[in-house]
Amino acid sequence: MGFLVGVQLASRLSRTYGSDPEKDAERIPDLSWTVLLGVLIGARIAYVLVNLDVFMADPISILKIWEGGLVMYGGLILALVLGLRKTRKLQMNPLQTADYVLPAAFLGQMVGRWGCLAVGDDFGKPVALNADGSVPWWAVTFPSPLKQGSAFPPYLTEVALHPTQLYMSLKAFLLFALGMWMLRRKKFHGQVMCVMMAGYAVLRSIVEVFRGDAQARGGIFKSGLSPEDVGNRLHELGVANQSGHIVDYVGYRDLLRRGVEGVQAELLISTSQMVAALTFVIVVAVYLRLKSKAEPLLTQS
Repeated sequence: MGFLVGVQLASRLSRTYGSDPEKDAERIPDLSWTVLLGVLIGARIAYVLVNLDVFMADPISILKIWEGGLVMYGGLILALVLGLRKTRKLQMNPLQTADYVLPAAFLGQMVGRWGCLAVGDDFGKPVALNADGSVPWWAVTFPSPLKQGSAFPPYLTEVALHPTQLYMSLKAFLLFALGMWMLRRKKFHGQVMCVMMAGYAVLRSIVEVFRGDAQARGGIFKSGLSPEDVGNRLHELGVANQSGHIVDYVGYRDLLRRGVEGVQAELLISTSQMVAALTFVIVVAVYLRLKSKAEPLLTQS
């Protein structure tokens, strides 16, 4: 659904902001398939790199994309690289095209993130209950038992969590709105692309603070709060086996509700935040270079 929404909007925007409006509108579907391929391959590569130890033990599982395992940052970067190359082959202005395709892509991502919520992926950290013991209106809980195929961990069912999937959906909508606002005000080709990429890096880093799937994301863990440390702690508390796998779901939920420390792995900085910092620096450098070489644009209709 997100892909179709993005393609439709990009086609409409090409008629106003494309270098050759009529031809660009016809080329957008071809470009979109290349972008989709970049999203899937790039996101999978990034996931494999984050979980390299797992895939080294079973390399064939790298191809099992239907079992899940995608990192959006990898998809965004490779989609942008392949997309810019494809625009040249289609005789479209790469930077000009990226300026109006990215807002459409983020609107599509806004829709796509609803799928993350539906399947229980990219879940958030537990939140504090209200004084009367009720769940805050903005929090989300996943029911027990889970539906078959759910990506959500069963030991966190019925626990109030930050709805990070919706935070990311809101993030994508804000970037879409920013891009649409800038399209009519940009001073040079590539400006919208750079600002949106920098905005993505900042907003993604903020959302990462509220994520609860630290082990899946990877990065630098806080001292004493690595998955191994937490596994040992849970074993000592009697809710996990010797391997650190939680076996007493009810007992673990009780620990979370009581705010017991050291029962969840926590990142000092996630892989996505490290990539975000690098992305931000590169994008700023590209922005300044494009601005210095830019020629004045004609007013957009």
